[in-house]
Amino acid sequence: MSQSLRCLDAPGEIVLVHWENFVRTIDELAPGKKVADIWFRKLRPLSFDGQVLSALAPPTAFVEYLLNTHGDLIRSAMDAAVGKGVELSIVKHDPAPEEAPRELEAVHLQSPELMPAQEPVRANLNPRYRFDNYIEGESNRFAVASARSVADTPTTTPFNPYFVYGGAGYGKTHLIQAIGNQALRTGSLRRVVYVTSEQFVNQFIASIKTKRTTDFAHMYRNVDMLILDDIQFFTGKERTLTEFFHTFNSLYQAGKQIILSSDRPPRDLEDLDERLTSRFASGLVTELTLPDYETRVAILGKRADEHRANLDAGIVEFLAGHINSNVRDLEGALLQLIAQSQFMRRPIDLDLAHQVARKFAPTRRRQVSMETVAEHCARFYNIPLVDLKDRGRKKEVAHTRQVAMYICNKLTRHSLRGIALHYGRRDHSTVIHAVKTVEERMQVDAAFRSEVDDLIRTIELRA
Repeated sequence: MSQSLRCLDAPGEIVLVHWENFVRTIDELAPGKKVADIWFRKLRPLSFDGQVLSALAPPTAFVEYLLNTHGDLIRSAMDAAVGKGVELSIVKHDPAPEEAPRELEAVHLQSPELMPAQEPVRANLNPRYRFDNYIEGESNRFAVASARSVADTPTTTPFNPYFVYGGAGYGKTHLIQAIGNQALRTGSLRRVVYVTSEQFVNQFIASIKTKRTTDFAHMYRNVDMLILDDIQFFTGKERTLTEFFHTFNSLYQAGKQIILSSDRPPRDLEDLDERLTSRFASGLVTELTLPDYETRVAILGKRADEHRANLDAGIVEFLAGHINSNVRDLEGALLQLIAQSQFMRRPIDLDLAHQVARKFAPTRRRQVSMETVAEHCARFYNIPLVDLKDRGRKKEVAHTRQVAMYICNKLTRHSLRGIALHYGRRDHSTVIHAVKTVEERMQVDAAFRSEVDDLIRTIELRA
């Protein structure tokens, strides 16, 4: 099995989206228990055929224990995040005794010593990460301009090291890899290596176990550009920090370009060696912030074109307006939308976009006020707003009031008593009765259910 696994291609984007949704749902269903971090984030997504989502476990994973202990949680998360009836298949990688660690294999495959002299080394760079598909906006304009400068003149730029920081999913990985890809494309550099801090640590540990630390050091100290992602994860790893300190000094003194990313600026990396953080800050430090609405619209439009997805402007605007956490979630929602459309064989419409957005923006409905609900219900049913809050018992007013109470209970954070008081009632049992009445009618009256669902979508869209 281990030999065949070596030949596996990287998982497609749709596979990654389903996997990230699954892991995110594990977090939501088991908050505070770190189940996702301990177990599922250590697995590698492999494939998805519409019925089975497959993932590869490391050799040290207790797969049987995982499945037996968290079977119910897995089934619930799969149903919610991927689809009803979809199964999770976990494949365990059992290396043969003589097989070298995968981390160290990566070291030798990437070593400049083993590459033909005429071939540029492009270790780990994703060719999709380029400047021409990186959307600029007010949140990243300076960072992009300075990154382009580094990419165009990597041997003479004063911006060394180049340090970019920002929140998760803000576009750091895309930007720093774009620098490497551009430098290789122009031919200004021959040996460019991109590595995450986790990969660097794992490779270093593997080199210690196999007594090949000299090979490890030689690989990283003989490149033209080293791109290291998520430097904050070096925290607490003393031997790795020492090794990287010497690697950094060797490259810097040789005039080689160093690109670093982190979730915080150098001054806030308190647990790293001060000798390192002071060196980080000696170059150019830039920040990526949350993209604004216009930038999010542009990102979605660009990605939709790349995937040849024909999205109406209203759907793009809806997603950009509701998903404002980070670029990763925004692009993930788009891929989820495309995947849902393909596997469910239904068109991409506002209703499907609404379903997908809920997974990525669950806190949106907290912004809805009871007054907003009342106004929309009164307008929808053509009832004077003031009538919803008086003691009148006219059938059409009572019906509208019950629907409004039901929606308030569904979309707002107010208590039952708070909702009752807003509509001129003193007893929370009035709200309970209203919710029960509406739910029972929705179960037997499809037209009414559609009516209420449409009203809820309208309220959320315009909240």
